[in-house]
Amino acid sequence: MLRRGLGYHRLGAAHRLRLDRALTPPRRRLLALGGAGLFGVFAVLPHPLANLGQLASSGVLITIAAAAGIWLAPRAGLGTPIIDAALSGQPFAGRLRAIAGLAIGLGILAALAVVALDVAVLAPLLPRATPATPAPPLWTGALAALYGGLTEEILLRYCVMSLFAWLLTKIVRGPAAYWGAIAGAALLFGVGHLPATATVLPLTALVVTRAIVLNGLAGVAFGWLYWRRGLEAAMVSHGSANLILHVAVRGIGA
Repeated sequence: MLRRGLGYHRLGAAHRLRLDRALTPPRRRLLALGGAGLFGVFAVLPHPLANLGQLASSGVLITIAAAAGIWLAPRAGLGTPIIDAALSGQPFAGRLRAIAGLAIGLGILAALAVVALDVAVLAPLLPRATPATPAPPLWTGALAALYGGLTEEILLRYCVMSLFAWLLTKIVRGPAAYWGAIAGAALLFGVGHLPATATVLPLTALVVTRAIVLNGLAGVAFGWLYWRRGLEAAMVSHGSANLILHVAVRGIGA
């Protein structure tokens, strides 16, 4: 039986594509990833049954992103080894344990680095925030961890970073192509948080820079994990970082 070993990420794109197709039919992967991404949206959407239109539009976007990632990732030397192992009936619990420590640890470090940089450098330069609504309860931060770890990683890493990596590997040889893809996806990750930032602060040049730098810093960590350990490691790391930022830090400050 074909198996994905520890050297899976070192395989050439063509070999990896054949291996992925042999082990996991694309439709099964699309169902798993699309369902995971939609679950993340469902977790954070207020009254999801009353917002079926928004849920449906999000579902379409996630499905397109997941389908794009399924096509692009193996061609760029990237992938979802643990999900694929589970879908193809191979043992996967050991693989999940193997990446959990690194993914969680890097997520915690990224969150602490974001907090330290913001508190020490960026936040003192900003005007006072004026939230339009009271702060949500802490348990909603756990739901945000699901959205970040599942939905955002499918959109930003599996789709966007895979696209950048696929394009750059045609132009640049070696790790530089992947670092370029990591940086590009991290930049868009930061830009994607500007609408949320605008609800509490006017979007001045400093505020925009802060949002992009802080989110981009974490995005680089998640992108590196996607490259070196697979999408699942990025998902676990992103979820861990969100738990620190949206639950632990808020709880200490409450």
